[in-house]
Amino acid sequence: MEIYDWLTIVMVCFIGAISPGPSLVIIIYITNSRNLISGFLASLGHGVGIFIYALISIYILSMIIKYLPISTALLQILGGLFLIYLSIQLIYFTPLNAQSKTNRIFTKSGIHSFFIGLLTSLINPKILIFFSSIFSQFIEGNYSDQTKLGMALLAGIIDAFWYVLVSYSINTQKIQNYLKLRQSIIFKILGITLLIFSCYLIMKSIKYFL
Repeated sequence: MEIYDWLTIVMVCFIGAISPGPSLVIIIYITNSRNLISGFLASLGHGVGIFIYALISIYILSMIIKYLPISTALLQILGGLFLIYLSIQLIYFTPLNAQSKTNRIFTKSGIHSFFIGLLTSLINPKILIFFSSIFSQFIEGNYSDQTKLGMALLAGIIDAFWYVLVSYSINTQKIQNYLKLRQSIIFKILGITLLIFSCYLIMKSIKYFL
């Protein structure tokens, strides 16, 4: 893959990681109710789950493209539509309550925090759809296993890094206040960026049928 492709994957994976959802609530809750280390471990567990989902989606897409080459453009269009949906959610983002609670009962085990983060990512089917949307734009039948592993690993590292940053910011008042004041505008900028990128991908894929 070209460096442009890797940078594009980094950008879209980062936007996907910071998108508000149940994972954010769980990581915030674990960090608030336990300690920073537990938040870090839960973040790492979530990153491992993302890595697993990304790897599965890459290999599934590789098989589909290998045996049904014509499906490539259709997958790219569907993926672009899903990314547009995600971008609209970002543009109209409303801040989450950092004190949101869950009815789950947590123990104080660090290992348990790791597995809570792991399960939080694995039980969310939207993650598989998200990665199918991303990687459908880049997957080719001749990619080596090392390249596929690198793509999945990159997604997992970006996700874990983001939630580690979230856990840390919760324990740093200055960073927390800064993000609270500016999170809406940050998400709007990222949402517009993703919207433009998604429309470009769809237009490029539609040319295949013309």
